[in-house]
Amino acid sequence: MNPINIFAYNVPEVIREIAKKGTESDITIYHRKDGDTVFTILSPSRFPEKMSSLTDTIFPADIVLLGIDEINKDLGEVLLALDLMKKERGFIILKDENKSTLVKKIISNTVVSKYTFFNGSPVELASSIANLKIERKDMGTSIIVDHFFKVKSVGTVALGFVLSGTVIKHQNLFASTIENPVQIRSIQMQDVDVESAPAGSRVGLALKNIEIDDMERGMFLTEARLKKVEKIESKIDFHPTLAGKNVSGNEVFICDQMKYSRGFRSGDEITLDRPLSVYNDTMMVCSNTSVPRILGTVRVR
Repeated sequence: MNPINIFAYNVPEVIREIAKKGTESDITIYHRKDGDTVFTILSPSRFPEKMSSLTDTIFPADIVLLGIDEINKDLGEVLLALDLMKKERGFIILKDENKSTLVKKIISNTVVSKYTFFNGSPVELASSIANLKIERKDMGTSIIVDHFFKVKSVGTVALGFVLSGTVIKHQNLFASTIENPVQIRSIQMQDVDVESAPAGSRVGLALKNIEIDDMERGMFLTEARLKKVEKIESKIDFHPTLAGKNVSGNEVFICDQMKYSRGFRSGDEITLDRPLSVYNDTMMVCSNTSVPRILGTVRVR
């Protein structure tokens, strides 16, 4: 099995040709299966009005499909997010060749400069992506949940991505939102029951020992219990293009790990409204009152 997760921005004409729509909310998820290769494409359907629609779709992505036509602040926020979240592999679909020189200049000091400019057909693009080798760190079984619901005769069901390791039927994992372990009752991929799912897989999990009220987007299921923090002792490392920027107000948001967690700055500390589970020790920071809204990162110790 070769799962590949793709963040897609401003390429609806490509998605229509190569994938089928699945779950739809502020994130729209599409699927394609070619032999052993399974694409999960995530599109930020509520961006730019909702920043978390963008950051949540980028987080689990292995590959980026970036459509560029207008050069505007929305594109700027997308470029900042991709750079700060270190999404280094992708394809650019330039919709106006006359802007080629300008686009290359804009992306020159970001990870987006490593992307391939692509002008073939959507099917050719899908083939190029399928040939890529995705390497993932093995940090034990780790799953991030993006949607959840109750199903009659099944119980609590979570949809999410296997970030690391392999999830196995009847495995016990720690949920980041409750104290007691939960059990994986069953696993589905592409609506087919499976005994296990490797890293990168988009999965549906029937869960035991957890209720819907205990679940939220951005929760983790992990082999080892994750650390939680209520205070981040770190100054904001602003993106280089924003060096010296003054942030209006003291309200900021940790916009990472499929969360949009509010906090308040005081000196070099951010005090959060609620405890935050730590999967990555560097997290992106946003401000709803700044332009652009994406600021930089903080280090969580």
